[in-house]
Amino acid sequence: MLQECKSELASCKAKLISLSIKDMSKLLPMCKTSTSKNEVFILNDMIEKYDFDEEKERDNTKTSLRLLRNDVQRYIKELKGFTNSHEYYQKIESMANNITNEITEYKSKMSYQFDDLAQQEETLTDELKMIEQKMDNYDVVQKQPIIKRKPMQNNEETISELGLIKQKVDLIDEKIDQIKLLEPEDHREFLRVRTKHKGKVTPNFINDCLKAIPFITEDQLMEQIENYNLLQQLEDEKKELLTEYKRKKEENKQIQLQQEQQQQEIEKQKQVKKPLVPKEERDKLKEEIKQWKIKRVTQKAIDEIEYDTKKDIEKQKSEMLKKEREEKKLQVQYYREQKLIEKQREQELKQVETMSRRFVSQEAKERIKIKENQLIEKKKSILEQKQKKQFDQEMKQQAREEDKYIKFAYVESKLNETTKAVEQQKRQKFDPKIDQGKYADTFGGNLLGAGRRAIPGWRQNLG
Repeated sequence: MLQECKSELASCKAKLISLSIKDMSKLLPMCKTSTSKNEVFILNDMIEKYDFDEEKERDNTKTSLRLLRNDVQRYIKELKGFTNSHEYYQKIESMANNITNEITEYKSKMSYQFDDLAQQEETLTDELKMIEQKMDNYDVVQKQPIIKRKPMQNNEETISELGLIKQKVDLIDEKIDQIKLLEPEDHREFLRVRTKHKGKVTPNFINDCLKAIPFITEDQLMEQIENYNLLQQLEDEKKELLTEYKRKKEENKQIQLQQEQQQQEIEKQKQVKKPLVPKEERDKLKEEIKQWKIKRVTQKAIDEIEYDTKKDIEKQKSEMLKKEREEKKLQVQYYREQKLIEKQREQELKQVETMSRRFVSQEAKERIKIKENQLIEKKKSILEQKQKKQFDQEMKQQAREEDKYIKFAYVESKLNETTKAVEQQKRQKFDPKIDQGKYADTFGGNLLGAGRRAIPGWRQNLG
């Protein structure tokens, strides 16, 4: 039974792929109970978007693999030029760690994409089953005669042109992959010098390039210039082809919309009422759609949980790697410190040997011993004084705090009591008890008449 269902599903898929959007829109009617025609156009837009995203993802994977290949080649070259030094070991270790990190990231990305594609395949199979059931329900509807009309040649021409453009883009990608450039660091230096000279190939440009990249010959540099010019030319051609591809896509979409409008006008002119799908079948279909939606929502929630768990696992792995790196750094630092200590000990032993070889009299030895004892006693006394001073300060501070608590134990805390300033701020707006004169909130301080300056008595009535 399962094999039969799979074979039928494969045949349905083949039929759907063989049918064009134009033929599919003829088969699916537009009425009050069906919007399948619009769904077909939405599906077409989704397919176009998926194709574009897939092409973009393919380009990204190609570039990442190319960079990884270059890193591996550089690593192999470094291994060939072996030198027994600590710096060489550190460089090789860092390069190996970078390559392993890139490979693990690429693997995790590919596994996530594979899981996503598997999930999409499951959802698409469910949707195809629903569409198949819809098609079976449409078979119940009486078939109306379909008016045949000649297909527009522009649509077919654009489809064939789109295929040719895709082939050209693939050929350009193959040519780009075959082009051999310098290593990434040398290539960056080459681009820097090229931008400095504004893309002009002159003797000064060649001399600057040979100075900036000392490990290549003049013939290799000329080959690099030719390859880079060819790469730029191919990329420009690819951009032009992609713009042409988008334009043709838009033209194809416009032609399809025109055909759809013509078909709708013909159907409006007919005004033929078709029998609706029975109520039982509609209820059944609604229930199936409801169950499908519930299943999809639950699956989405499960996917989110799985994604979060994967993210947490990756985070833990990165933290573990970080800890390991820190531990290695500490080990290296400890190793260096041990080496320094060993060197110092060797120097001290050498000094002791040299000193022992020298002849020292008994009086000098006694004098040195007395001096050393005096220095030790002096250091001890200074240390004792410092300790005593610190102890006295601590005891004074402790006594001060104890006195403060004993003296002011009876005093109640006034932190939560309101002050007079706060009470004045909280007073009501129009309080007649507090008069602020001219600047009061009431009109008591304002003059009723015009203000006049005061005149002294001896000055009055003098004109």
